[in-house]
Amino acid sequence: MSSESLVTHNDFVIDRRSDITILTINIARPSNKEVNEFKLTLGDILSYTDSKKVIVDFNACSFPDSVMLGAMVKAHKELQKKCGYIAAVAYPGKVRFLLGQTGLDRIIKIFDTKEEAIVSCRS
Repeated sequence: MSSESLVTHNDFVIDRRSDITILTINIARPSNKEVNEFKLTLGDILSYTDSKKVIVDFNACSFPDSVMLGAMVKAHKELQKKCGYIAAVAYPGKVRFLLGQTGLDRIIKIFDTKEEAIVSCRS
């Protein structure tokens, strides 16, 4: 299993594990600039990699912006066309509640840990 880590911005880390791309958000409360950077980074993952499985790790992010959630929905639709999918990591709490309130949990699998999401992507 190969693993390649790239830092695209101090606040975002992309980790490639075979056919899975993991985008970790290291920002508690993203500003407008950081939200736009997330949107661009997620778009770049979809456009410039062959990954059909993407995991977005929100565990260090206490308040994702609605634009970020919209980018997740857009990524979900694009990955479905490639027979892929996107998953989120958000331990129980405020972020997971927000994902549930927005209905995102009905279309995107949400896991407590990155390891659980990786195992699910491999099966």
